[in-house]
Amino acid sequence: MDELPDLSRLSVAEKDQLIRDLWSWVRRLTVQVTTLQAKGDELAARLAQNSRNSSKPPSSDGLAKPQPKSLRKGGERPSGGQEGHGGHTLKKVAVADHIETHLPPSHCDDCGAVLAEPTVVESRQVFDLPRLGFEVTEHPVLASRCACGRISRGTFPADVVAPVQYGPAALAAVVHLTHQHMMPVQRTAALMGDFFGLPMAQGTVLAASEEAAVRLAPTVAWMGEAIQTAEVAHADETGMRVAGKLHWMHALVTAMLTWVGCHEKRGKRAFDALGILPGFLGTLIHDGWKPYRDLRCKHGLCNVHHLRELTYLFEELQQAWAGRLIELLVAACHEVNQAGGSLPVERVALLRNRYTEILSEGEVLNPQAEKSGKRGRTR
Repeated sequence: MDELPDLSRLSVAEKDQLIRDLWSWVRRLTVQVTTLQAKGDELAARLAQNSRNSSKPPSSDGLAKPQPKSLRKGGERPSGGQEGHGGHTLKKVAVADHIETHLPPSHCDDCGAVLAEPTVVESRQVFDLPRLGFEVTEHPVLASRCACGRISRGTFPADVVAPVQYGPAALAAVVHLTHQHMMPVQRTAALMGDFFGLPMAQGTVLAASEEAAVRLAPTVAWMGEAIQTAEVAHADETGMRVAGKLHWMHALVTAMLTWVGCHEKRGKRAFDALGILPGFLGTLIHDGWKPYRDLRCKHGLCNVHHLRELTYLFEELQQAWAGRLIELLVAACHEVNQAGGSLPVERVALLRNRYTEILSEGEVLNPQAEKSGKRGRTR
């Protein structure tokens, strides 16, 4: 309809039809506006997603890092160390390694008389590192000639294989720095020179890591077997660069063990190659990613991911049930930590009923989407 017709020339029936057409058009327009508003709200909410309220990694936040927000209620515990915590405050030792005595003057500053034998009136202790350096151990091999003419000689220790070499403690230090503290090889080599006066080539650091990998292979294999038979294990993976290409660092963790492996793939192919998860039959705690869900084991979803996604629903979509569920999950976790283990059956049942009740409210506001008929998972 380009322009309004001359109403004076329309019959009553034509005017009624015009009103019906306009009403139908307004209804269609209202539906379109409502749909567009909903899509706009959804896009705005998705733009508000970050590592604090979703499963997005911190690296995706860019320079606008979200401010961390504690889920702990104010007044529950005072700031600082809690009662019973030992702390790390320096305490005097009974016997010091070195003593530097500070004598008073030999004569009185007022009258000039000779002072009596001084006594200790106060003592303070300074904890510091000794002068860092290295020690060189020489291994001479001696020989003796028998009267029969045979020469007998001593032998070098099995690990002394070159005219000059680094010792096991130095090599263990560079492996610890590069693997436990994630220091780059170049910086590790430089640090050995800066701290100990024992600079190393980067190739030496790499060779030490390779030797450590061989020596520790049986230990790593045992750890994998122990995790595979554990009742509960936690799994996750994160991207990392290897020779400039994207690889994945896979981590499997129990209360006592942490197993880490690297693979160029993220999902099933990596699981099969690393050889632990396919045989795991306990309860695996993970983030709900499909390759984990396809494993034969029992499953438990990571509560941290629950809290992030509930934070998004509560703060961005203004769904009050999500806030109540956050409080319930945090409180339940606190109860378990305080108890040091499982809660009584009656208490678990009460928490589960409250959980189901709150979750039902969320399902009303977020109904399951109907199948779209297209391939793949329904959004």
